[in-house]
Amino acid sequence: MGDVRRDLQKVERIFTILNLLRERDTITASELAEYCGTTQRTIYRDMALLEKVGVHYVTEGKNGYHFISGPVVPHRKLTQEEWMALTVYPLVTNDFLHNDHPVHYAYRAGFEKLKGLTRDSHTSQLLAMSEELGDRIRFHDQVSNKDTNHVMPLLFQAMVENKAIEVEYYAIYNDTMAKRVIHPYYIIPRNGHLYVLAYCTLRKDFRTFRLNRFLSVVIKEETFVMDPNFNVDEYLSKRWAIFADDAEETKFVVRFHQEVARYVDEYTFYAETKIEKQSDGSLLLHATVRSRKEFLRWVRGFGLNVEVLEPVDVRDSLYEEYRQLMTRYHLADRINAK
Repeated sequence: MGDVRRDLQKVERIFTILNLLRERDTITASELAEYCGTTQRTIYRDMALLEKVGVHYVTEGKNGYHFISGPVVPHRKLTQEEWMALTVYPLVTNDFLHNDHPVHYAYRAGFEKLKGLTRDSHTSQLLAMSEELGDRIRFHDQVSNKDTNHVMPLLFQAMVENKAIEVEYYAIYNDTMAKRVIHPYYIIPRNGHLYVLAYCTLRKDFRTFRLNRFLSVVIKEETFVMDPNFNVDEYLSKRWAIFADDAEETKFVVRFHQEVARYVDEYTFYAETKIEKQSDGSLLLHATVRSRKEFLRWVRGFGLNVEVLEPVDVRDSLYEEYRQLMTRYHLADRINAK
């Protein structure tokens, strides 16, 4: 028992010396002995041991030891689970940061590896920093992400362990609730919301689900292997935002007037696009998409500063839509005038 206690005291002393060397510009053997409650002879032996394990320092006369560099730390690669946890875990929710959760362990394991690459060795300070940054990065338009907090931990666990999940999902297009078993592949942010790109075992195809419409998530024992032939970039290439409701592609040509051209020019496009700047300051946008509704919803947001040139049938339908709106407002004005 006495040998164990002495070994622990030695380990504690070595770490104390190393920390003092890093914190102070110079420090003498007598100062180290006083800090550690030991003799200078013991400090000399400890310094010789540190030199053997790769701690580099120089002796500057009466000023004492000056730290140069620490031992070379073996390179430890992040696992896939640790990288996922470090990338998305702090950004979405902190509710399960201290829970016994697989993603929590992956986050902490990856964090410990990254911590060795920094000068700050205080875990609590770095954790606080990452949590603060995570809270300042918001995917949602809402003030909080309370709609997804109850499903996100389970979703992360399923993605880390490649497990199928049973979800109860609200399908807004037909106002129904449905249960699906899905294999979650990706979490994708679009237009202030998070979407889950997953393989649906019922439809036998890939589907996109909006995360805040998950009413419940249950992790299944069934595991899955991601299809190596599935290309997420190709899957998303014809989607203006996230959905691809049309069977056929539509090629749009849209003119944006000078007043809004610079805003369109800096827009991040997910679909195939080409921009042609015009001499009058306007620009032409060429876009090929498989979701007319999404694209036109975006176009309408520019009001009178945008004009759809092609295809002609869409231009004609917009003309009819605006004619009906004009009639509606004109009728409302006549009623209010009476």
